Amino acid sequence: MSKHLSTAGLHCGEWVGYYEQWGVRTAQRMTLEFADGIVRGRGADELGVFEIEGEFRSTPRGCAVGWIKTYDGAHSVLYLGHVDDGAIDGKWEIGWMEDAFHIEPGEGRGVREPGAR
Repeated sequence: MSKHLSTAGLHCGEWVGYYEQWGVRTAQRMTLEFADGIVRGRGADELGVFEIEGEFRSTPRGCAVGWIKTYDGAHSVLYLGHVDDGAIDGKWEIGWMEDAFHIEPGEGRGVREPGAR
Protein backbone atom coordinates (compact mmCIF):
# COMPACT_ATOMS: atom_id res chain seq x y z
CA MET A 1 0.00 0.00 0.00
CA SER A 2 1.23 3.47 -0.78
CA LYS A 3 2.04 6.07 1.84
CA HIS A 4 -0.03 9.16 1.10
CA LEU A 5 -2.88 11.20 2.55
CA SER A 6 -6.42 10.29 1.57
CA THR A 7 -8.96 12.97 0.72
CA ALA A 8 -10.00 13.02 4.42
CA GLY A 9 -6.41 13.81 5.47
CA LEU A 10 -5.94 10.33 6.94
CA HIS A 11 -2.53 8.69 6.52
CA CYS A 12 -2.52 5.69 4.18
CA GLY A 13 0.26 3.29 5.17
CA GLU A 14 1.71 2.01 8.43
CA TRP A 15 0.00 2.74 11.78
CA VAL A 16 1.25 1.75 15.25
CA GLY A 17 -0.33 1.92 18.66
CA TYR A 18 -2.02 -0.17 21.30
CA TYR A 19 -5.28 -1.37 22.76
CA GLU A 20 -5.94 -1.55 26.49
CA GLN A 21 -7.52 -4.50 28.27
CA TRP A 22 -7.67 -5.04 32.04
CA GLY A 23 -5.19 -2.20 32.59
CA VAL A 24 -2.58 -3.62 30.20
CA ARG A 25 -1.54 -2.01 26.90
CA THR A 26 -0.91 -4.40 24.02
CA ALA A 27 1.03 -3.15 21.00
CA GLN A 28 -0.50 -3.43 17.55
CA ARG A 29 0.79 -2.54 14.11
CA MET A 30 -1.24 -2.31 10.92
CA THR A 31 -1.27 -0.98 7.38
CA LEU A 32 -4.41 1.01 6.53
CA GLU A 33 -5.80 2.42 3.30
CA PHE A 34 -8.47 5.18 3.42
CA ALA A 35 -10.46 6.00 0.26
CA ASP A 36 -14.03 7.01 -0.61
CA GLY A 37 -15.27 6.62 2.98
CA ILE A 38 -13.88 3.07 3.30
CA VAL A 39 -10.96 1.90 5.46
CA ARG A 40 -9.26 -1.45 4.80
CA GLY A 41 -6.07 -3.02 6.02
CA ARG A 42 -4.14 -5.80 7.68
CA GLY A 43 -2.03 -5.99 10.80
CA ALA A 44 -0.79 -8.01 13.74
CA ASP A 45 -0.56 -8.00 17.51
CA GLU A 46 0.30 -10.62 20.13
CA LEU A 47 -2.98 -12.48 19.42
CA GLY A 48 -2.17 -12.91 15.73
CA VAL A 49 -2.77 -11.53 12.26
CA PHE A 50 -5.97 -9.60 11.52
CA GLU A 51 -7.93 -7.89 8.72
CA ILE A 52 -9.53 -4.43 9.02
CA GLU A 53 -12.72 -3.37 7.21
CA GLY A 54 -14.74 -0.28 8.03
CA GLU A 55 -15.77 3.29 7.27
CA PHE A 56 -14.81 6.88 8.01
CA ARG A 57 -16.87 10.08 7.72
CA SER A 58 -16.95 13.74 8.65
CA THR A 59 -18.85 14.69 11.81
CA PRO A 60 -19.27 17.93 13.77
CA ARG A 61 -16.32 16.70 15.92
CA GLY A 62 -14.08 16.09 12.91
CA CYS A 63 -13.60 12.65 11.39
CA ALA A 64 -15.20 9.51 12.86
CA VAL A 65 -13.70 6.11 12.07
CA GLY A 66 -15.14 2.66 12.71
CA TRP A 67 -14.01 -0.79 11.69
CA ILE A 68 -14.19 -4.49 12.41
CA LYS A 69 -10.85 -6.12 13.28
CA THR A 70 -11.09 -9.83 12.44
CA TYR A 71 -8.35 -12.21 13.51
CA ASP A 72 -7.54 -14.89 10.93
CA GLY A 73 -9.72 -17.88 11.77
CA ALA A 74 -10.90 -16.37 15.06
CA HIS A 75 -13.01 -13.63 16.66
CA SER A 76 -13.83 -10.06 15.57
CA VAL A 77 -13.61 -6.78 17.50
CA LEU A 78 -15.49 -3.51 16.84
CA TYR A 79 -13.34 -0.33 16.93
CA LEU A 80 -14.93 3.16 17.09
CA GLY A 81 -12.80 6.30 17.19
CA HIS A 82 -12.18 9.90 16.19
CA VAL A 83 -9.20 11.47 14.48
CA ASP A 84 -7.31 13.88 16.74
CA ASP A 85 -4.14 15.61 15.50
CA GLY A 86 -3.49 12.84 12.96
CA ALA A 87 -3.96 9.97 15.46
CA ILE A 88 -7.06 7.85 16.07
CA ASP A 89 -8.31 7.41 19.64
CA GLY A 90 -11.41 5.56 20.74
CA LYS A 91 -12.73 2.35 22.19
CA TRP A 92 -12.97 -1.27 21.13
CA GLU A 93 -15.89 -3.57 21.96
CA ILE A 94 -16.31 -7.33 21.97
CA GLY A 95 -19.40 -8.72 23.65
CA TRP A 96 -19.69 -7.10 27.08
CA MET A 97 -16.03 -6.02 27.16
CA GLU A 98 -14.73 -2.64 26.03
CA ASP A 99 -11.67 -0.48 26.57
CA ALA A 100 -9.52 2.19 24.91
CA PHE A 101 -7.24 2.12 21.89
CA HIS A 102 -4.81 4.54 20.24
CA ILE A 103 -3.09 4.36 16.84
CA GLU A 104 -1.01 6.86 14.87
CA PRO A 105 1.00 6.89 11.68
CA GLY A 106 4.03 4.63 12.20
CA GLU A 107 7.17 4.94 10.14
CA GLY A 108 9.47 4.18 13.07
CA ARG A 109 8.31 6.91 15.45
CA GLY A 110 7.53 6.21 19.08
CA VAL A 111 3.87 6.12 20.13
CA ARG A 112 2.79 9.30 21.91
CA GLU A 113 0.31 9.41 24.75
CA PRO A 114 -3.26 10.35 23.73
CA GLY A 115 -3.71 14.11 24.04
CA ALA A 116 0.06 14.81 23.92
CA ARG A 117 1.08 17.31 21.23
